[in-house]
Amino acid sequence: MVKPSPRSWVVIWIVVILLPMLAYAQPRRGGPLRNSRLYRGYSNYGIMKLAVGSGTATYFGDLCETGDCLNARPYVNLGFNYRFGGRVQVRGEFAYFRMANKDLGGKNTRRNLSFRSGNLELGATGVFELFPYNKFFRQRPLFSPYTFVGVGVAYIAPRARLGDEWYTLPRYNTEGINYSQFVPVIPMGIGVSIPLNPILDLNLEASYRKTFSDYLDDVSTVYTDNAALRARDPIAADLADRTKEITRPGYDSRDGLHWNAGHKRGNPDKKDGYVVLAAKLEYTLNPLVKVRRQNIKFRRPRFSSGGSGGSRGGSRRKR
Repeated sequence: MVKPSPRSWVVIWIVVILLPMLAYAQPRRGGPLRNSRLYRGYSNYGIMKLAVGSGTATYFGDLCETGDCLNARPYVNLGFNYRFGGRVQVRGEFAYFRMANKDLGGKNTRRNLSFRSGNLELGATGVFELFPYNKFFRQRPLFSPYTFVGVGVAYIAPRARLGDEWYTLPRYNTEGINYSQFVPVIPMGIGVSIPLNPILDLNLEASYRKTFSDYLDDVSTVYTDNAALRARDPIAADLADRTKEITRPGYDSRDGLHWNAGHKRGNPDKKDGYVVLAAKLEYTLNPLVKVRRQNIKFRRPRFSSGGSGGSRGGSRRKR
């Protein structure tokens, strides 16, 4: 499986983002005055939604550079959306997700490194929808594709097991580098929104988090001098070089157990990242059309029928 280059990602996301923006640039009738009698269905400024979601997070990095070592872990999030128009909204999200991977059983089995982590993410994104949002439930399309991009920060906490204990790796400077556990991220992705009833929507999303760190897994550069590391902290030395725990010795070693200082441990030229697949349920806090409790039913939205009689009947149902 060929992993797309960073340039390919950039081109793909530019195309995905620009297409809905071009559609949004088309002239529309109506204005931002929410209380105006002339306020129309496609000028939905100020709609607010709460969202809750779950899915999977899959790590890509020095312990998994190809598609043959994928390891999906749980992802949950909470969000708040604010709509600025028919096709544009912004949202803030807070998420907790896990990641994990290991060398054992793969092409780098002799390196024998592994990690798992529980992480936090806080971000803000802009959402651009292909179809304009309509305040009338029955006039909404069956589904509405969208794309999003934003900025955020993640708090990472890679850990590794040594014996019967789990150790938080950033505390031990296994490569002799003191790196930050706060990582800037750029979330970008695509999704589809499916209206369930006048106040509930189901969103299905696929996204990639581009990060500015190569230490999501505590692996990036080269081996440091293990003897010097052991003199400072024996646990740090054991966590940095795990080759002695397998039967086959490292191929570039002095004593049959440890790899030489300066030997490649990771690839600093490629930053780590992760893919998120999620399903989210959105609840509208302030629907622009008064919703009666008996009308909140889970049914497929459909376009209103034509004709004067159908229009009057549709008008009654909308309200």
